[in-house]
Amino acid sequence: MIDGNARDFIEKLHYEDHYVIYNGEKFFFNGCQTKLFPDGNTECVSLEVYNLTTDETIFSTKKAFASDCILAFEEAPIWDGKTFWEIENEMQWVDE
Repeated sequence: MIDGNARDFIEKLHYEDHYVIYNGEKFFFNGCQTKLFPDGNTECVSLEVYNLTTDETIFSTKKAFASDCILAFEEAPIWDGKTFWEIENEMQWVDE
């Protein structure tokens, strides 16, 4: 990852938002968001990725745990059929 460490990026997605530039387009990673039941227990956790250049949601998931959201993201072929780990060396982390 250009201007950052890919493993740090993934770890911080558990609780932070990020921006990256990939292939001339800007992406916003809305880090894991927890929705709670009224009693304070976790209802679900969501993680979303948006292409700000095309104004599209390119990834969205809801799971029971943040770690499950991260795993789903890592396995999703959302960049021309490639996963984050296949292209991370071409991404520039612009908010670190």
